[in-house]
Amino acid sequence: MKEHSTKQIVLAFFGNLMVGILKFIVAGISGSAVMFSEGLHSVADTANQLFLLFGIKRAERPADEEHQFGFGKERFFWSLIAAFGILIVGCVLSIQKGIHAITNPETISHIQWPLIVIAISILIEGYTLLVTYRFLHKTKGRVGLFRYIDSSSETAVITVFFEDMAAVLGLFIAGFGITLSYLFHTSLYDGVASIVIGILLGCVAIFLVNKNKELLTDQSHLIINKKVEAIFVSHPAVEQYHDLRTIIFGPHHVVVVSDVEFKEEFVYEDMTKRNEDRKEYTEHVIKKIGLLTDQLETQIRAMCPEVKEIYLEVEQDHIIKTKKEKFPVS
Repeated sequence: MKEHSTKQIVLAFFGNLMVGILKFIVAGISGSAVMFSEGLHSVADTANQLFLLFGIKRAERPADEEHQFGFGKERFFWSLIAAFGILIVGCVLSIQKGIHAITNPETISHIQWPLIVIAISILIEGYTLLVTYRFLHKTKGRVGLFRYIDSSSETAVITVFFEDMAAVLGLFIAGFGITLSYLFHTSLYDGVASIVIGILLGCVAIFLVNKNKELLTDQSHLIINKKVEAIFVSHPAVEQYHDLRTIIFGPHHVVVVSDVEFKEEFVYEDMTKRNEDRKEYTEHVIKKIGLLTDQLETQIRAMCPEVKEIYLEVEQDHIIKTKKEKFPVS
């Protein structure tokens, strides 16, 4: 899975690098503010892909004594940095350039070159968007796309997906603004288009910042939560459970923690012999509890491959009560 997500990022990197160079060249020829904003957009996206790749590499380091659950959250940190890159480079500078174009109107010239570059860029960005969408569609399973995005920890691919989606939409806005500015001989519409693109990038950046912030502050995995709850409810030996928690430590790395209480008949079903002593009683209970917890852990791992660690705390109330009844203190 990691190799596939890296492929999406590398593809987006080269696509953004290529169209970014073309946009700046055409922005210089035509004097279009919106093409300059689109160039900034591509620069921000290209830099962000480098941050994402760096984050993936850092997250691959093995766990050590100080980081016993590994370095998976580094991917969230560098995805957060990438989101700030979109906000600062893409959003702020695009709006600033748009305001400048409105307050200092200029004539748009050589409109054929911006439109050609926009068409080429739509093809390139559209292709990377399609590849990323197919990847997300394949990995989401039966869950809805946006529900999967909301709960997924694959932030690098999600960042690329929203970047590409904003890029394609921004290119259509840019083409519309440049055409109007050329037809009406004013850079007003060009500047407005630049501002709209800046606002669009700002919305994408805010979403990604919030997404990575939640993951960095131990967000639970709601889908896995429900799956584990279903396993507990359907298991015949589980009396009750509480304090079920899931913690995301990285893409495809979730930790499950819960308190579980088993039904007495499943723990003590073989305790019918009157001559069993305290040692045999204790060994039997420990063995039965071990078998039941192993069953639960096996089911959880089978249904949720992302779960890497499971910590089930077995409640002792019934065990202590039954132990006192069977072996009363004289």
